Amino acid sequence: SSDSYWNERQKKHEKKKTPLLLVASTVVFAIAAVGAILHNKHSIARSRTLTQRRAHDKANDSHWKQCESRVNSRQECTIICQPERNSIHRKTMHQSCLHGCQQAHVTSTSLSCRGKVSSEEEVFLEIGGLSYVHCSKFQATDPKPDVFATCRKYHRAGIKSGFRMGLDSMKDVLDEEWAGIINGLNAEQ
Repeated sequence: SSDSYWNERQKKHEKKKTPLLLVASTVVFAIAAVGAILHNKHSIARSRTLTQRRAHDKANDSHWKQCESRVNSRQECTIICQPERNSIHRKTMHQSCLHGCQQAHVTSTSLSCRGKVSSEEEVFLEIGGLSYVHCSKFQATDPKPDVFATCRKYHRAGIKSGFRMGLDSMKDVLDEEWAGIINGLNAEQ
């Protein structure tokens, strides 16, 4: 009968397919397993590196030096003191402004780069009292109260700006270090 002929033929054909399907599925499984293992190794290496990212409080001396060298206190204080440049007692007011601002800017930048302070309030508590010392040379300069007050006013502005610039600079230093680590990992692959 024709049905039995076709059934016999189909059974022979299935017997030939079974070893071929078994070999093909084994090969596909092996490729998938190797791919998964390689991907897993790559993920483990990346996660190990990601957990090693340096935090601000773990920065070292070379980070601090890079951070402090990136901040240009003179340029920043020149911008901050621009309004005093056009004042009536232009030269004296501008000089007192620059002096107070730069003294505070350098000190607060150093403190924030080194992670010794974490807020503006801490910076003001740490070096705000130094405004009197830093600006004392302008105490007897005419017009007397104005020049000294200007120096102290911009001393405060220098503290605020230096703190922010120090934090931003340290963040940039650590981000560049991090980018170098990531690029090194990508180059290895």
